[in-house]
Amino acid sequence: MEEITLKTIATQLGISISTVSRALRNHPDIKDSTKQAVFELAGQLEYEPNQLAFQLLNRRSNTIGVVVPKITYSLYSQAIPGMVDVSERHGYQLLICQTDDSYEKEVRQVQSLLSSRVSGIILSVSANTTQFDHLRRIQSKNVPLVLFNRDCEEINCSKVTIDNHKAACEAVAVLIQQGRKRIAYLGGPMNLQISRKRLEGYQQALNDAGVTPDERLIRVVSLDKEAMIASLNDLLDSPERPDAVLAYSDQIAQWALVMAKRKGIRIPDELAIIGFYNEPTNELLDPPLSSVSQPAFEMGVRAVELIFSELKNSRTAFERVVLESKLIVRGSI
Repeated sequence: MEEITLKTIATQLGISISTVSRALRNHPDIKDSTKQAVFELAGQLEYEPNQLAFQLLNRRSNTIGVVVPKITYSLYSQAIPGMVDVSERHGYQLLICQTDDSYEKEVRQVQSLLSSRVSGIILSVSANTTQFDHLRRIQSKNVPLVLFNRDCEEINCSKVTIDNHKAACEAVAVLIQQGRKRIAYLGGPMNLQISRKRLEGYQQALNDAGVTPDERLIRVVSLDKEAMIASLNDLLDSPERPDAVLAYSDQIAQWALVMAKRKGIRIPDELAIIGFYNEPTNELLDPPLSSVSQPAFEMGVRAVELIFSELKNSRTAFERVVLESKLIVRGSI
């Protein structure tokens, strides 16, 4: 008796073998009418699927892809060990990519990870990412996607973040309680959702205190060193010089502290500074830099746990994990 194969069904229905294969796996891209025809013929011919072939067709490596802007950023260097810890307990390894905050690199790395048949992807979007088709492609391949730290509202998936609005609002409230009158916000690129959320929290804290935000004190600061220095020079030399600063990142806050000291501005007497991420080097500065600390290791742990949850349970709903942050007060305020 002739063996009934995918080719047998495909030939009789006049469709491709891949269409038959996807129909039998109930793939969403296949029309219901085609699925019905395939299932009916498979039943009539008493087709028995080759389980080994299906396993090969759907194979995934025991690898999870991780895409971050820069591994040297403290938050990511602290989060990755948390990811490794959970992954290894499940018999998986990490494949880590760095975008250098380049959209083009991010797209290429996502494609490379998909080609490597990773089981899931954890990603923090680059500062220059404004299009998200490459992230939608991950989901179209039924590969679990988790965004962490840097979120984007355009993609519906599981996410691990802090409440950036609340964190910024609480930091500015502390500055207001100290009697600061001209509080600036040094934001990162505004296409980054976390920068916008921190700006909104800054504005809310001022509004709650009955202070109208001064647009001259709100600056978008490039993550490029030279552009960052130019922007800070402009702010610190302006007639509207602030008496306090909330910076989008410790990188910006550290440069603000260094440049203010070069200009003879006394910290914290004349200028208070708060950053984000609580970089280890903050304690080495003079004065030590105050910063909003994020639970980086736990963020890494939870991100990988969400990947395994989706792999195990064939996700029916996405999960958003919001972890607590804390303002670490040091000598800069």
